[in-house]
Amino acid sequence: MAGSIHDIAETRGILDHDIFRDAGGRIYFVLGHYQPRDRIISILKYVPDEQGTWIHRGTGQRYVRSYRHQGIEAVAGSEDMIKKLAKTDISSWEIVDPVFGTSFLEVPHDRIKDYMLPEARLEGIIEASDGELDDLERKVKLVAQMILKHAGNVDLTVEDMGITGSILWRGHSERSDINLNVYGEVKCRGLEKAIVSLARRHVMLARGLSIQMKGFDDVPGIRCAGTVVSSVFKRKPKIMLDGFKPGIQVRWCLKRGEFPVEYGSESYVDRGLATIKARVTDDKFTLFYPALVGIEGLEGSLKPERVMIYDTRFTRLLRSGDVVEITGLLQEIKDSGRYQILIGSKQHAKEERVTFLEAGYDP
Repeated sequence: MAGSIHDIAETRGILDHDIFRDAGGRIYFVLGHYQPRDRIISILKYVPDEQGTWIHRGTGQRYVRSYRHQGIEAVAGSEDMIKKLAKTDISSWEIVDPVFGTSFLEVPHDRIKDYMLPEARLEGIIEASDGELDDLERKVKLVAQMILKHAGNVDLTVEDMGITGSILWRGHSERSDINLNVYGEVKCRGLEKAIVSLARRHVMLARGLSIQMKGFDDVPGIRCAGTVVSSVFKRKPKIMLDGFKPGIQVRWCLKRGEFPVEYGSESYVDRGLATIKARVTDDKFTLFYPALVGIEGLEGSLKPERVMIYDTRFTRLLRSGDVVEITGLLQEIKDSGRYQILIGSKQHAKEERVTFLEAGYDP
C-alpha cells in the first residue's frame, strides 16, 4: 500500500475500481467515485477459501469470487457472498446510506489493511523487462503502450492509466480480463474520441490489436425506435487482441474533485418508477461511474433535470442531442424542488429502459 488509506483518501482520493483488502484477506472493488469521507462504498469480490480457484501469485492464497459482474448484478453478487459471512464483522458494514436511502456495503477506512493503486501496478509492468513479466502482463504492457502511442492530441502518460481486476491484486490466470483504467475527465473524453476515430478508420494499433465499435444489442433494456436503427447504433469502442478470449476493457475514471456533486451535499428521496421523454443536453459525465447526464423534459409537468446512472451497462450511452424515452426510479433531490431519474436501482433494475427515438452527437 502506498501510504495509509487516510493519506490516499485526502490526496489522491478513492477512485472507481480501486481494489483493497481487509484484515481478513477479503478483496473488494471500489464502487464508483461518489464516496463518503470515512467509508468506501464497494462490492465484495474475492473471499479466501481453500477450495478456491483464484490463487495469489505471491502468497499462494486461494480465493473464491463472485461471477456476477454486469450492471447492478455485481452488487447482488456481492450481497450473496456477504450472506455467507453473516457471522463475521462484514455484516455490520452493510448500512443504509444517508445519501441514497438504500443499503450498500460501506467498509470503514480503519478496517482496510492494504489499498492497491492501479496506476502503480501498471507503471511497474511497463517499466519491467519482458523477461520479468508473465504472458498476461506482457499483453497488458503491449495494450497500454499502443494506447499511449495512438492517443493523438491527448497529452496522455502512463501516470494517467492503471490496471485493475485480478491483475492488480496478482491473482490473475489465463481466465483474466485486461481491465485498464484511464484517469481524468478531460483526458478520458479526449482519448475516447481518439480511439473511436481509429476504430471508424479501421486503424490497427499493432499487429493483431484492433478497435471495433460495438452496439448495445446485448442489453435488453436498451432499445432503438423512431429514426434510430440498432444495426448502426454503435457507441462503444472495444479493443480486440487476436487469440485473447477473456477480453479487454477500458474504464473511464474521474479524479478526485472532478464529479460535479460532492458526496453529502445532497440526498435523494425515492418517488417510484417513472417514464419520461427527454432530450440529452449535457453528456460531459456520461463516460464515468456513476454517470451524470443533463436532460430537458419534453412532455408532462414533471421534468427531471438529470439522469444518474449506477448500472455499468448504461454508462457511456447517452449523448448530447439524443431524444430518448427513459424508464427509471424518479428521485427528488431533497429540499431543492428538483428531480432526477436513477438507472441502476436495486428494486427496479429489471424494469429500467432507455429507448432511443433520435440519435444526437456521436463521439
